[in-house]
Amino acid sequence: MAFRDRPVALRVFVVLVPLVSLLMLGRLVADWWTIARVTGETPTASAPRGFDWVQWQDRDGEIVAAYVYPGGTAYAAGLREDAVLYQFEFQQFFSAEDVKRAVEGVTPGDVLVYDVVQDDQLQSFEIPISRYPTFLYPLGSVLWQASLWGFALVAFLHLLGLVIVAPLVTRSRRARRTFALFAAASLWVFGNLVRLLSLTFIGPPMGGAYATFFQAVTLLALGGWVLFPALLLHHVLADVAQLRARVLAVAVYLPAVVLGSAVVGAVLWGSVGPLTLDALIAPILFYVCCYVAAATGLTLVARTPDETPEGDAVPASTAWSRAGSAGVFALALLGALSVYGIVPLPGAVSDAGVGGLIVLIQLLSLAPVGLASVATLRYGRADAVVTRALVYVMLFGAAFFVVVGGLLLVERVLPSDLGGWPHSVVAGVYVVLLMLLAERGARVLRRYAAKWFVTERQRARSRLRGFSERVRLILDAHRLAQETVQTVGEALDVRSAVLFLRDPAGGDAWVRATYHPDPPYFTEAELRKVWDRLQQAGTVWARNAELDESNLSPEEDRLLQQHGVALAVPVAGGATEPAGLLVLGRKARRRAVYNLEDVAILRSLGGQLALAVERLALIEREKALVRQSAEAQLAALRAQINPHFLFNTLNTIAALIEQDPHEAEGTVERLARIFRYILQTGSRTFVPLADEARLVEDYLAIEQARFGDKLRIEHDWDPALRDLPVPAFAVQTLVENAVKHGIERKRGGGTLTLASRRNGDCAEVCVTDTGLGIPALFGGGDGIADLDAPPEFFGIGLQNVAARLEQLYGRSDLLRFASAPDAGTTARLLIPLAEAAAEA
Repeated sequence: MAFRDRPVALRVFVVLVPLVSLLMLGRLVADWWTIARVTGETPTASAPRGFDWVQWQDRDGEIVAAYVYPGGTAYAAGLREDAVLYQFEFQQFFSAEDVKRAVEGVTPGDVLVYDVVQDDQLQSFEIPISRYPTFLYPLGSVLWQASLWGFALVAFLHLLGLVIVAPLVTRSRRARRTFALFAAASLWVFGNLVRLLSLTFIGPPMGGAYATFFQAVTLLALGGWVLFPALLLHHVLADVAQLRARVLAVAVYLPAVVLGSAVVGAVLWGSVGPLTLDALIAPILFYVCCYVAAATGLTLVARTPDETPEGDAVPASTAWSRAGSAGVFALALLGALSVYGIVPLPGAVSDAGVGGLIVLIQLLSLAPVGLASVATLRYGRADAVVTRALVYVMLFGAAFFVVVGGLLLVERVLPSDLGGWPHSVVAGVYVVLLMLLAERGARVLRRYAAKWFVTERQRARSRLRGFSERVRLILDAHRLAQETVQTVGEALDVRSAVLFLRDPAGGDAWVRATYHPDPPYFTEAELRKVWDRLQQAGTVWARNAELDESNLSPEEDRLLQQHGVALAVPVAGGATEPAGLLVLGRKARRRAVYNLEDVAILRSLGGQLALAVERLALIEREKALVRQSAEAQLAALRAQINPHFLFNTLNTIAALIEQDPHEAEGTVERLARIFRYILQTGSRTFVPLADEARLVEDYLAIEQARFGDKLRIEHDWDPALRDLPVPAFAVQTLVENAVKHGIERKRGGGTLTLASRRNGDCAEVCVTDTGLGIPALFGGGDGIADLDAPPEFFGIGLQNVAARLEQLYGRSDLLRFASAPDAGTTARLLIPLAEAAAEA
């Protein structure tokens, strides 16, 4: 049944549930009104319940302290378990229930006298009475520890949920509802956990700042406890029933507003009319049970995932496990009936049993928060977040046990005095040794833990990352496209995929490769209909809103969906325009979806493909230059496409992806700018010095990513020479030569200084390094290039620069070198100003 097809039933349901959930509160108000009408007096609110932090029980005709909370006032006064009550405030009592009621009637802050038989002696204790902690149950050691660890576990899960869903908040309305639901539930969970920990390690609040803090945390916790059921029901109605009417949505929040206002008033002023905070426990429990039962029941009668049309996104709430929904529905319904008194609890249930039941209701009522959010969470980085959390839990747990276990071992096994060394000194030495070994041990544990907790999605990431490193070795565009789409299809287990790459040969042609193509086929004709918008934005398109970043029109969205497209990732790196599009169908496994992890690794792969396409375009341009017999330009271009530099750069990027993704992205952008510069200037003889300087800065930034602090850069460019025409790639060749043969070979690296200045009738560009120097020039003057007998240290690049300078200016003395031991080398490029002015 689809509720969206039954608007009348939906309206009745939305109005009826809030009214029913307020029945318990209405009954309390009705009783108060009846008493006021019968007696003619306005009933006053009862004082807050007093509590002595002792669970008294009737045992063999005696009143025995069955449990004394270790952090409570009674324990601090000296009272212990199994003590037998003789008299209380100099009065004798004959049942534990009477003692409990007497203590509850005492004003918090008063001190009572207990006479008990303890250790076979009659002893007297003065015990301060504190306020009973609302919704906490220190009535037994097992119950308290179960509450503490239960809320700690649920808090951990809610924290993971918040971390996973937070990146999706800006992408879809459903993600924002999910985040709000987790945030409200987290207020209750973390608030209660803070209260539990405060009572465990500090004790009961008896006044002052601590009491104020405790009441503030109680208010926040109860605010989350009251708000999250309304958010849960609204979330389910929006997903299952497509609720959009604002009036109906407001009705869902009516009980939360009423009960929340009552809670605020009771905390701030002690009561709201006859309602104290303790009196609100039953109405809040009843409201929570009603709303949880309504939310889970709605999913049981709504359309199941099996009835969802093929290709439609499965709504978040209908993705719940039906068995889990049925179980939570039954428990919530039973809880509501028990609180209201329709299904009474067995008479033999103790206070601790009732407290345990309430704690169980509190924890189980939070289960639908996770169930309702499953479909949203799976679009986030769930695998990565959960795996990392488990790894860190294991690491911290191991560290805790090693430290604590070692200190206990020192305390128990070793003698109290080791040759004058006390235990504290031995323990200090032990801790220092652990700190020295911590980094290595943590690295080893992290490596093994990452292997233990590896998931299928992480295996897919590893496979795609390995393929990204092999992309640079593929020199054919068609083979590159086919191997890429095959690897992506297999790694991500997709039904079908198609990859379009710009033909490196140029023009409007596309290189197309497919993986298990499925009709209706996504062809080049469909690509051209959406390419302009996708190319302009350069963003990912996804079938579901949680991943979609594009701004396609409804018609374009419909086109992609009609052709079975689930994800479309542009092939782009950094600031470059997309060089293609990777189009993926739905995953082969039912209900499997793409998430942010998949999108991230596909983006990274797209950047590598974009670089590969640019590289192939350069190769195609080289072939064109060969065909045109442009040997001088080809030599200049080849001198810049240094395979060794490209190989080192790609290795640097691969290493930085794990260590510093932001720096890796910056390096990819710089490499792309270098290749783009090469493409744009491949046919130009001269370029402005400012353009050449930018090329050099990108090149040096990449080299600094490799060498780190070993490569230091200094600049002294003359602003007046920015527009000076210089031979293309001439300065870059000198810089590359200085890095490769000067600084790279020197242990500890060195400094590279770039400068430009006027020198008579020439402009001078100087490249100075503090490297090893050139032995052939030690003790001599300038090494002037002579094409008939080039210096022995000239490689292909320098010979090419010298040849082009003589060809352009008719002089062979424009490239000069000077070097000295321990001082490095200076290369000077002279540009005649007269010829430069004519060229400009």
